[in-house]
Amino acid sequence: MTPKSILIAEDEKSMANALDLKLRSAGFETTLVYDGEAAVASARSNPFDLIILDLVMPKKDGFFVLAELKKLKIATPVIVSSNLSQEEDIKRARELGARDYFVKSDTTLAQVVEKVKQALGT
Repeated sequence: MTPKSILIAEDEKSMANALDLKLRSAGFETTLVYDGEAAVASARSNPFDLIILDLVMPKKDGFFVLAELKKLKIATPVIVSSNLSQEEDIKRARELGARDYFVKSDTTLAQVVEKVKQALGT
C-alpha cells in the first residue's frame, strides 16, 4: 500500500521538523514548505492526501492558502495548525474549508497524528 502523502506548511522550522519526524515514523510521506506561496505552489503541482497548514506564515498566510485552494478547486483536506485560538479565526478557517483545527500549544504531536489518521480514515 502506498503511504499517504502530507504537505506540512509551517514556518517554525522546529515545529515543521517535529511534525515531519512524527508523521514519517507513523508511516506517512511528508513534504515541508515554510511559507504560504510555497504551500499553494506545492498543492497545485502535487496531489497530496492531506495538508497541515499554519495560519501565520511569511509571504502569504494560511487564510490566503485556504482561499486559493478553494478557488483552484483543490479538494485536499486541510487541518489547520495554529497558535491563533480566537473563535473568529477558527470559524474563518472552517468557512474557507479547513476540516479540522488545532492550537499548537494545546496539542501534542501524538494528538496531531491521531487527527491526521482520523482525517485520512486510516
